[in-house]
Amino acid sequence: MNCAETACLPRLTDTLHLALREKRSITVLFVIWGIATVICTIAGPFGADAALSRMARFAYWAGVTGLCVGGSVLVSHWASGRAPTASLALWLCFTLVLSCMVWAQNFFLFDGWDSLALFGSLILNVAIVVVAVQALFALVKYTRPDTVEPEADPQSRFLRRLPLAERGPLVRIEAQDHYLKVVTDKAAPLILMRLGEAVDALEGAAGLQVHRSRWVALDAVRSHRRKKRARPVVDGDGTEVPVSRRYRPAAKAAGLF
Repeated sequence: MNCAETACLPRLTDTLHLALREKRSITVLFVIWGIATVICTIAGPFGADAALSRMARFAYWAGVTGLCVGGSVLVSHWASGRAPTASLALWLCFTLVLSCMVWAQNFFLFDGWDSLALFGSLILNVAIVVVAVQALFALVKYTRPDTVEPEADPQSRFLRRLPLAERGPLVRIEAQDHYLKVVTDKAAPLILMRLGEAVDALEGAAGLQVHRSRWVALDAVRSHRRKKRARPVVDGDGTEVPVSRRYRPAAKAAGLF
């Protein structure tokens, strides 16, 4: 197996893990949709579907709860990180839009749905359904917590991209075209990644970028020396790592010279 194939293995593994998490999330959504459909088919909150057969009621509520579950996912995504008032406004708008869609459906399917009083009660019932779906989301999240907890150490998370036998304390990272040479105290494998992505992933780790193509671990730096007008730092394996003018203040603040 060549270096390029080896470098791609950690990223392929991460992609597979992400796909499995997404598959589980889709499964949970289908379960919530099914539960909500069965409950609403039995309870019949709107009352208009009482004249329908059991299978027709199920189909009717499958569509309504499908809109509710799908819309709730989108609104939850849009509302994430927003102020409480903005989140509330989004949920109110979603409830109103969903109410209009259900009212239009009932208007064409059933008689007597041209009353404003019915529309007002419909909004209340739709709000109850939306809250019930959110309660199901919360219940599933509470009863099935994510078992994959992120590691507290960003360096440990970054090293998961390397083969197990080549993991060890980081020494430095060098950009080489589209690849990164990740030097540890055990090996120096190549991974397919940009240096900027690596720097972001290592935020909070004991190291810093000292050049547009270099990142060094602070614990690996043993000395520094002035070379002409530049100030290279020397890491543990004797390799000179240049410190560019742009990153010199940060390197000095970190105590590298």
